Amino acid sequence: MPQLDINELTQAEELFNAGKLDEALELLKDLNQLEGLDLQRKSYYQTLKAYILIYQGKYEELIKLGEEMLEESQKLNDKLLSVDGLTLLSFGLSGAENFDRALEVIEQAEIILKNISNISRRDLMERNSRVLVAKGYIYTVKGNWDLVQKMIEQILSLQKDIGNTPEIVSAHLNMGLLISNVKSRFDLALEYIKKAMLLAEEIEFNHYWIGMCHLSFGIVYGNLGEVDLCLEHEMKSLEIFKEINNKQNVAVMLNNIAASNIMKGNYDLARKYLEESLSLYGTNLGAVALCLFNLTFIALEKENNELVQQYFQRLENIYLEKKEDRRFIAYYRGTKAIMLKKSPRIRDRAKAEEILKELIEEKFGSPILPLIELCDLLLMELSTNHNIEVLDEVKYYITQLLDIAENSHSYLVLGNAYILQAKLALLTLDLKEAQKLLIKAQKIAEKYNLGRLARKISNEHDELLKQMTIWENMDKTDVSLPERLKLTRLNQQMENMVKRRAIEVPEVSDEEPVHLLIVSEGGTPFFSQSFNEDNSFEDDLFGSFFTAINSFINEKFSKGLDRASFGEYTLLMNSAPPFLMCYIYKGQSYSTQQRLKYLIKKLKGDKELWATFEKYFQLNQEIHLKDIPSLKPLITEIFIERSFQLNM
Repeated sequence: MPQLDINELTQAEELFNAGKLDEALELLKDLNQLEGLDLQRKSYYQTLKAYILIYQGKYEELIKLGEEMLEESQKLNDKLLSVDGLTLLSFGLSGAENFDRALEVIEQAEIILKNISNISRRDLMERNSRVLVAKGYIYTVKGNWDLVQKMIEQILSLQKDIGNTPEIVSAHLNMGLLISNVKSRFDLALEYIKKAMLLAEEIEFNHYWIGMCHLSFGIVYGNLGEVDLCLEHEMKSLEIFKEINNKQNVAVMLNNIAASNIMKGNYDLARKYLEESLSLYGTNLGAVALCLFNLTFIALEKENNELVQQYFQRLENIYLEKKEDRRFIAYYRGTKAIMLKKSPRIRDRAKAEEILKELIEEKFGSPILPLIELCDLLLMELSTNHNIEVLDEVKYYITQLLDIAENSHSYLVLGNAYILQAKLALLTLDLKEAQKLLIKAQKIAEKYNLGRLARKISNEHDELLKQMTIWENMDKTDVSLPERLKLTRLNQQMENMVKRRAIEVPEVSDEEPVHLLIVSEGGTPFFSQSFNEDNSFEDDLFGSFFTAINSFINEKFSKGLDRASFGEYTLLMNSAPPFLMCYIYKGQSYSTQQRLKYLIKKLKGDKELWATFEKYFQLNQEIHLKDIPSLKPLITEIFIERSFQLNM
């Protein structure tokens, strides 16, 4: 082989490693120059070219390369080359969305691989990891999550044999996204993606994988409702995919960035990104339709009727071409319903309601957006005609929204839907039910580490406690439905959901601690600690409150409530059987909840300390700080020094 060609191949490798994929691919364009190389070196450069095609999303060329390698393997009777060709062919077919054929091809490669015995263990395991990645991707598209997880775990088990490879990076990323999107364990998902990023920074030819890590961070932070963090990673990912000329992923990132800007209310910027994304999607009509759906939404929000008609006409043309496909029915009819809903005419709104109900009942795509739009439409009707029957219909559809959001792991939607349901309970003056629903929403937000949502719900609960006397007096004063609607701020909550707004919450401020009380679940006091030096709380309220502690606990906590207000004071209770932890304070509730839970965690985590508490419970004796020396520094840390980190 001429020395010049060897130099070109080396240069191609260097260009690829520097992220200059177009230039590297140009040098590897003609693989006939590989003739004369030994099989291992030849395979290396074939794989190098394949990586470039994968990283740039050039799936038709990848299919061609896989077929060429397969044809060559048959001439040479080389089973390993056959596996390589079939694997690349499967990747290309998957990229071209021919998933059934891709699965057939990769299963063929898997069978051949099992019958190869004359290669090193590393080469065998490396090929096996690629086969598993290809199968895992197909199963992901098909939604076979158990099989996907099995594939990923098998790849990760090969790390000790093959070291850090793109396949190992891919497995960590895919596990992170699986855990995030399917199991909603967002913190663990972030750990997997962080590990993937560390590995990606170590391997060669890593630009694509670093871009994929940022893309994955964006997805998880989006699931958490952390729009600013999401957008930060999306911009980094976009920059990398532009650099390596991956047009498909550039289009995806532009669309994702647009969605984040819609949530922030940056409609002009969102439109710019969507227009750019639209120009790159080409013949991918599903992606084009989604872009047009979002562009029409923006044009409606900006009240630009000319653009609304322009985007809707393009969407209608796609629908007429593909109207047998349920996806396009959802995009077209959903967009039409939203347009009609914006009309001031009763006839148009009635037609919008009819379309939305059809989309929900026939399950054209996800029913979440149609359900949100329908609830908004019905609440608009309620605000106009004050017909209580409409309220029952809203409740019915919100119950559907709750079920679908929970089943689809859409926990941001679920939490917000519970807030809606709580506000509807207020309209009918069911105050206890409203509080229970807010508590349920709070638990969901905390379980899935949705910090911003948890803070929002906590603030909603604080506002309700401040207004509790007003609500309790409404039965006697016969307050009208419009006045109740205004006080609930129901329309504001609905508007935030319809406009897909990011969750906005005020800054968390520390509460003023007043008193900590630990009682039995029956109401017997076991421990009491005041934080109020001037004893004003004790003078004003302490005696009367603790005289009624038993009846209070039976009335509130036993019915699923966890807090109540006493003038300027708030009482928060958490259960730690056989005790109730009661914290009295002034200010916001969000930080107080975390302090009380942290106290319980520390008490129960110290076996000796908790055993002492249980001993005093058995003896029915009150606990004093002098009885347990370690208790005072713990209370000081949590409630006075506040040295532990709050979840924000």
